[in-house]
Amino acid sequence: MKRTAAILLVLLMLFGAVSCAVQDATVPEETPDVRTQTKEETTTDTETKPTVTSEDGEHVHRPSPGKNYCLTCGEILKKNEKAYKGMIYFSSDDKTLTEAYKIALKDVTGNVKDYKAGALKESAPCLMAGAAYGTPWTRDAAINVSNAYALLDREVSKNTLLSVLKRGGTGYVIDGQYWDCIIWAIGAYAYVTVSGDNEFAVLAEKALSYTLKKLEREEFDETDGLFRGPAVYGDGIAAYPDQYTITGYSGIEGWPGQPENKDRRVKPGFGIPMKALSTNCVYYRAYQIYAAILERNGKDPGKPLLKAAALREAINKAFWNEEKGTYDYLAYECDYQEALGISFALLFDVADERQKALVVKNAQITDNGIACVWPCYERYLALGGYGRHSGTVWPHAQGFWARAAFASGDVAEFENELYLLAGKAVRDRQFYEIYHPDTGEPYGGLQGGGTDEIHLWTSCEHQTWSATAYLSLIYYDLLGVRYTDGEATFKPYLPTGVNEAVISGMKIGNTTFDIVIERGGQGQKEITVDTDKEETVLLRLAANG
Repeated sequence: MKRTAAILLVLLMLFGAVSCAVQDATVPEETPDVRTQTKEETTTDTETKPTVTSEDGEHVHRPSPGKNYCLTCGEILKKNEKAYKGMIYFSSDDKTLTEAYKIALKDVTGNVKDYKAGALKESAPCLMAGAAYGTPWTRDAAINVSNAYALLDREVSKNTLLSVLKRGGTGYVIDGQYWDCIIWAIGAYAYVTVSGDNEFAVLAEKALSYTLKKLEREEFDETDGLFRGPAVYGDGIAAYPDQYTITGYSGIEGWPGQPENKDRRVKPGFGIPMKALSTNCVYYRAYQIYAAILERNGKDPGKPLLKAAALREAINKAFWNEEKGTYDYLAYECDYQEALGISFALLFDVADERQKALVVKNAQITDNGIACVWPCYERYLALGGYGRHSGTVWPHAQGFWARAAFASGDVAEFENELYLLAGKAVRDRQFYEIYHPDTGEPYGGLQGGGTDEIHLWTSCEHQTWSATAYLSLIYYDLLGVRYTDGEATFKPYLPTGVNEAVISGMKIGNTTFDIVIERGGQGQKEITVDTDKEETVLLRLAANG
């Protein structure tokens, strides 16, 4: 009896040690739980696996090799719930990707501040453009919401989008720098499709209608079917050729007011004659979104769809460079590579399949990722540096380019940009605004104008759209999520060397998803799920790649 009792005691002690080891080693430190799973979970893994139980009949988890989920039941193993503040949880067996995700969440949540402006009638939490910014900025707001924040926080997303509207006519018009303010459509559509907010959809329809009509009157050129105006995000003169550097200061908006430029000013509108690839691609997508919102609101989408088709044809006629096998940056006057421009052309399907393959093949990539504009202008190279908006690497552009490369089948380039983003964030413990293309260090770039001599600018810290660019790669490519009103589709991909990943607490529509992704697993490689029910669904998916 004593021997039997001793054996039982040893077994109990061993079981206790194993249980503690399982509990303590499930996920990396500071990786939080988001919520408790319900009993009504569903799984796409149809393989029947034996249940592991303890002597008292309770289930004992068998951790996956990366300790992210249970091999038996698929439950996600996680802890330190408070650290995530209810945000979407992500972990993988790649420490760099996992740690960069935590840093991205810290950057974006740290940039949420109370703010009141535009259609936001009372002060409410809004997402600022970065730690150094006291406002959301229209383009930043749209990009951040569409990149990630519509999935992360609906209330803050809505507040942020409302804050960048202003009174116009009988309703609201999109505020911000005139040439690319229409990018608001992209953020608004992401929010509407994730949330199903019908009231906001009505407001978005009116804001888009009024703003598009205004911009068509002022900046649309009927002679070639394109919109005039600088490039998306390119508010500094470092983004442009020498003929656009006489501005009186470092901003491109000063160009029309200089006497030296009077012969090139155009009317009607603001006066800048340039036509940029990225901006025209955004208008194309805005027409598509306006049509989708009209249809959602029970109205005829025909007119904006016709305008979108005509603009796509005009873009390809004016910007496509068959000799170089890619798109020019500024129509008729600059054949440089614009990162956002070629990214949008691919992501928005302005390019056909042949063009997409050529653009990816011919893209010029620096050692530290795709540059915002390439090559850099000689006026900056002559000083031994790179322009703030030419030659430098902006993570928000990297994110769009990575997604465009992935969508076009170049997973190697996607992974290159993914790990460049993640590696720098882990190294610096934050996402900076801009990086040097050669050294990879934070670098603000050279710029100057008027009486202001060319000098080195600052690379802002904790930049929101740099962080959401990284999050977008986790959500839209690694997880492969796509969503419309009433349903969500998941088609995951695990980068080379990554064998498992988990995502928990992602709410789309009324449904919350817990997702296990396994390389070589038994689950489906793609699945579409209704999102109307208020429930938590567990998906166990096999990764593509």
